Amino acid sequence: MKRLVLSLVLLSMLFSTFAQPENNSKKFKPIVQVFGTAAYNFNASIFNYGIGRAHLGFSYSYNENWSAKIIIDRGRPTTIGQIIVTDSAGNVLSVQNPSKEGAFYTMFLKFASLKWKLNDKLSIEGGAILQNHYITQERFWGLRYVAQTFQDMYWFIPSSDLGFIAYYKINDKFSFDAALTNGEGPRVNQDALGKIKYATGFNFNPSSGIKSRIYYHYKQSAENDALVEQLFSIFIGVKTEHRSRIGGEFNYMSNLKSVRGLNSYGFSIYGAYVFSDSFELFARFDRLIYDIPKENPLFIFGNGYNLIGGVSYSPVKDVNLSINYQGWLPDNNTSQNRILLSMAFIF
Repeated sequence: MKRLVLSLVLLSMLFSTFAQPENNSKKFKPIVQVFGTAAYNFNASIFNYGIGRAHLGFSYSYNENWSAKIIIDRGRPTTIGQIIVTDSAGNVLSVQNPSKEGAFYTMFLKFASLKWKLNDKLSIEGGAILQNHYITQERFWGLRYVAQTFQDMYWFIPSSDLGFIAYYKINDKFSFDAALTNGEGPRVNQDALGKIKYATGFNFNPSSGIKSRIYYHYKQSAENDALVEQLFSIFIGVKTEHRSRIGGEFNYMSNLKSVRGLNSYGFSIYGAYVFSDSFELFARFDRLIYDIPKENPLFIFGNGYNLIGGVSYSPVKDVNLSINYQGWLPDNNTSQNRILLSMAFIF
């Protein structure tokens, strides 16, 4: 894997320095994106430092109609998760888990796709593709390096998957997309039963300052007796002439992870006031609810509120720094309060 990373870096440097396209329609572009944090947890009185995300790859345009990209991502290749064992009376027993979870900074293939733009209205992409579920909200929020958006943060839906996606632009105001994917994310091949995930989204942007989206997915499970997971999402965001913004989304998940009766829903409201090209002040409020059961030990989050606020500073283009507060306030437990120094850079 180290050889693969080194090869991609060298290829990016060589192409960007020496490559001369045969015509103006060909274009090679290296892709590097890194998120990092330094955090202090007031409740536990501990510090934490880490790289939350690191993308490395490139995109290439063959001509106006055909393009491709390949990106590897820093991530953990194996996660064991929580193991819970109970006796016949329902008492939770102590269990030791000696298994290994893999290195924190192992790289894996996240995107590897080929895109065909048939005309100005229709395009089709296949391979390890970017799923278009919370991407509209994430781009509007604009602070992914500070915190993920709702679906990503609480339900851990992967941003990419293996399959196909089509985009169709009706006019300047209306567009929609439809996807057919494995449903397990880019690290897992198709399951033995061939179950898949269907997804579609509809965008309505009446003006350059207003964006809205409705999204739905239908994800089948590899287990015959498991229920279908269904996600409903709606978003609307408004930007002012000074680039300040406010947006909100509501999400409802039925049979989360195909667990019977585990329904979850909530909303997120976020905004930012832009002082200049370098500074903006932001705030966000989330509400997360599980129907049945209210506190499921198989999942990290229970019912609660999430508060996020801080300032973002960009000293130069494509470099972002932020000092921010993030507080998780559960309904029936102790709150978690952190101060973070977040950073991101791309080129």
